[in-house]
Amino acid sequence: MKKEKEFLRKKFIEFQLKIDKLTKALQEQEQAFKIKGKEQDIQLFEILDAFENLNENIKDKEKGFDKTTRMLVKNIRSIQRKITRFLEENHKCRIEFPDNKAKMEYCEVVETKEKPGMENETILSVVKTGYIDRQQNIVLRKAKVITVLNS
Repeated sequence: MKKEKEFLRKKFIEFQLKIDKLTKALQEQEQAFKIKGKEQDIQLFEILDAFENLNENIKDKEKGFDKTTRMLVKNIRSIQRKITRFLEENHKCRIEFPDNKAKMEYCEVVETKEKPGMENETILSVVKTGYIDRQQNIVLRKAKVITVLNS
């Protein structure tokens, strides 16, 4: 009976060590998965930035485009909408500033301008769009903005 108890105790310890080892491995894999997901999100944000820049460049010249070029522009905008929809389906949305005020947890001020008659911290323009995970309420990338700063 004593040998059986000793055998069972050794097996129990072996299982506990194995469980601990597997738990650590799982945690490492989860961490690696999170890091890879964040990297992929940032790459998608950069792609959307490129589409936004492209759209800004196209806007002024769009009226003079021929039919083929207009179709190309339409396809480019369609791709941009698909990427945006994909992100939104995964709870990753643009950071909005409904009151048009800079909030430090959501944005980074890259430049300030003096504008008499306007309140300080009013956003004049968004240089780079910010993104937030609405499900986890985590800022994925802060928006880069230009704000008012009156002396």
